[in-house]
Amino acid sequence: MRDFERKPGRLRALSLPARLAYSAFLLFTLAGLALTVMLLDDMVGVDLGRSANYYAGAPETPVVAVPEDDGGPAFDLPPEADAPPVATPMSRRKLLEVSHFHLFSMPVYLLILSHLFMLGRTRQALKVVVIGGATLGTALHLLAPWAAALSWPGATALYAVSGSLLGVGFLWMSVVPMWEMWAPSPKAPLEGFKAP
Repeated sequence: MRDFERKPGRLRALSLPARLAYSAFLLFTLAGLALTVMLLDDMVGVDLGRSANYYAGAPETPVVAVPEDDGGPAFDLPPEADAPPVATPMSRRKLLEVSHFHLFSMPVYLLILSHLFMLGRTRQALKVVVIGGATLGTALHLLAPWAAALSWPGATALYAVSGSLLGVGFLWMSVVPMWEMWAPSPKAPLEGFKAP
């Protein structure tokens, strides 16, 4: 907190890993805000013209009875009842909602882990590589559901690559600070414990 009491305008003087972490967080925030506008448009419209229907509900459309060709009884079935069962693709709304949630949660997680990692004794070059890899993994992981929904070639590989980058980066940024905080120092015994 003391850092916030000092003279303003020191962002340019931050270390490269800190600028990388802050920049990634800000870029993800801007993407999240843009996605919020898309979600708003999908739900109620940017002009809010569909807000009454969205929140109060719209009257249901009646199901039309389709007469049977063989003269038997007519059943009120939806048109898709005759179609063979197939996997239902995720709706655009659900994809927007999932992306919205992840765009505001994953970057915060990345930012917190990056801060803890930057406090450690790891060389700056390795910090840049690990934070950069985790940032790239986060970005690709946010893109992966859209790639799959749009049937991009390599969408499955994108999940694998993004998951690997996230897994390795987040694990490294979690384990290294924990080790540095709690591993016994080779030079001195832990405070409060005496050697036998």
